[in-house]
Amino acid sequence: MERVVYIRGKFKGNNKEMKEAYLYAKEMMTKYDLNPQYMGVTAKEGWNTHSILTIKRKEKQLLEELEKNKKIEDIELYAKEMEGKEMIDNKSYFLISQKDGIIAFWTNTNIEEIDFKEILEEMKKYVEPGIEEICDWESGALPIVYIHNGEEALEKTGKFQDKITVIYKKVTPLDIPIEV
Repeated sequence: MERVVYIRGKFKGNNKEMKEAYLYAKEMMTKYDLNPQYMGVTAKEGWNTHSILTIKRKEKQLLEELEKNKKIEDIELYAKEMEGKEMIDNKSYFLISQKDGIIAFWTNTNIEEIDFKEILEEMKKYVEPGIEEICDWESGALPIVYIHNGEEALEKTGKFQDKITVIYKKVTPLDIPIEV
């Protein structure tokens, strides 16, 4: 099971806020012993969007490009579960999407120790909420499709059932279309 907290709405600001959100995500994950080791970056230019990169090698480039106001669309942070030198699974994940107006965090580790309501309040500094939610996710699929598309994304297959237990959910009308 994973616990998910996300906001889907309208991103507030630009690269300055993107940088602040990135630094917040990194600090928050570290605080809860979910030290992110990897990142993914989507940008108009200069990044291979299909690669997961080590933060140690690429953070400096990301911060410099945010300072230079280069168009960064999405930043992802990963804390991976490792067995030797092999990645086994994601322990946690944080997404900041300026392009889609989404900020999301989920983890399958230390769930009871993490203050998800506090994280949700901090996320509101970066994304104006259309939908804000905290839920428990039990599925073989990643929650990202649900976060992007809402409840329509929950497909029942013979393989597994997507099970969501909503802990908190609020929908606020915005001047942009949001599917619930």
